[in-house]
Amino acid sequence: MDKSALISVDRNFEFFTPLDIISSLFGLTVLLIIVYQKRRRHIDLEYYGYYPIAFLFKVLFVLANCTFYIVVYKGGGDSIGFWDGAVKLNNLFWSDPVAYFSEIFSNPEHGGQYKNFNSVTGFPDGTIYGEPSSFFISKIVSIFTFFTFKGYLLISLIIAYITTNASWKLYEMVRNYKLHSDRVLAFAILLIPSLSFWCGGISKDSIMWICLCYFIVNLYRIISPEYKSSIVNWIAIVICLYFMYRIRSFMLIVALAPVLFAYSARIKRTLSDNKIKRFFIRSFIILFTVTGILVFFQSSISEELIQEAAVINNDMTNNETYGDNRYDLGITDYSLGGMLRAAPNSIIAGLYRPFLWESLSVSLILNGLESMILLYLTFKFFFSKNVLQNIKLIREHEFLIYSFFLLIILAYFAGFTSILFGVLVRFKAPLIPFLIIVLTARLEYTKTKSSEI
Repeated sequence: MDKSALISVDRNFEFFTPLDIISSLFGLTVLLIIVYQKRRRHIDLEYYGYYPIAFLFKVLFVLANCTFYIVVYKGGGDSIGFWDGAVKLNNLFWSDPVAYFSEIFSNPEHGGQYKNFNSVTGFPDGTIYGEPSSFFISKIVSIFTFFTFKGYLLISLIIAYITTNASWKLYEMVRNYKLHSDRVLAFAILLIPSLSFWCGGISKDSIMWICLCYFIVNLYRIISPEYKSSIVNWIAIVICLYFMYRIRSFMLIVALAPVLFAYSARIKRTLSDNKIKRFFIRSFIILFTVTGILVFFQSSISEELIQEAAVINNDMTNNETYGDNRYDLGITDYSLGGMLRAAPNSIIAGLYRPFLWESLSVSLILNGLESMILLYLTFKFFFSKNVLQNIKLIREHEFLIYSFFLLIILAYFAGFTSILFGVLVRFKAPLIPFLIIVLTARLEYTKTKSSEI
């Protein structure tokens, strides 16, 4: 076999060596000490009691995720592939540092050949190395291999800690708006099983969740008059957007498109006494938004996204190797018009599927229960006696309107492209917190919640 060609690696890894177990236990101990020390420094803030709970909850589900890949997938799956690619990059560094940095910073196009790897370093799995967005995850994870003995479990625990902190930053930011009780907000952002399971270990979903959280937090530090922004906030935003672009380009639309709607809501609030000025500014923003959407859908970027969505959708629908646990949106037309006509079914799928009767398996049952809770919250929202007041609150609050459009756009992309329930639950996991935030926001919390931040 030609070793220069991309190959699929037989993944016969040893995960539970004495070094892996000892280093993982030591690493978890260190992380727990850091978490509880941070809790002690904020002992006067009652809501900080959720911070160690959030980390332990995340660790529980990340360990379950690792067990899923190691035991159920028998050392297969993308998470193991990302880690394996990172280990091979680590080997490459010690063999040839220049070649390592060449791989890290090189153009993702490799022409179907391994450029720098050999029998000494080992070859990354061709399915990971052959997809630039996947191997980008390996490049990120390779940084962790230098101080974790290349341990899969230990790296997963460290990423669990990072995702916990990202979620916590978002939690604190949303808490400042005083639209939720601390308990409801903790369940919305910190204690969602599917989010902790899929967005906690070594995966694209984890990196996307981290980027999304820090993008939103830094964005609102820039646009909110309550904060004084700095160059650090701008740098963080650029880094987050770059990572989104490299890993899942449609996340740029998910993160950026709602910004104008949020800014429009802020203008309405700040110029409440000047109706004429408010009307013209909001009209300009609406016109700018509509024009931008039309220009976008006429661009080559839009065509690439449509073609990519069509390829993924067809592949998921027709390839039997993915299994039978799938759904059908009845899409046959992948033109812009066809994709728009599929929007209602796609959004419903992204928000609420799999329904409970579609998730009667061990791997999906938690997602089915989550969907039932989300449906309950939705019905409770629309049949509340204060429904009109709550809708008005969403329309006029810059973060709630941002969250609303974010979850609708992400639900559309997730529902349209996934087709497989196993893929759908991963894609939709980041929208669940925002859906709960929108459905449970209440103006009356402002009157009862402590003003201490």
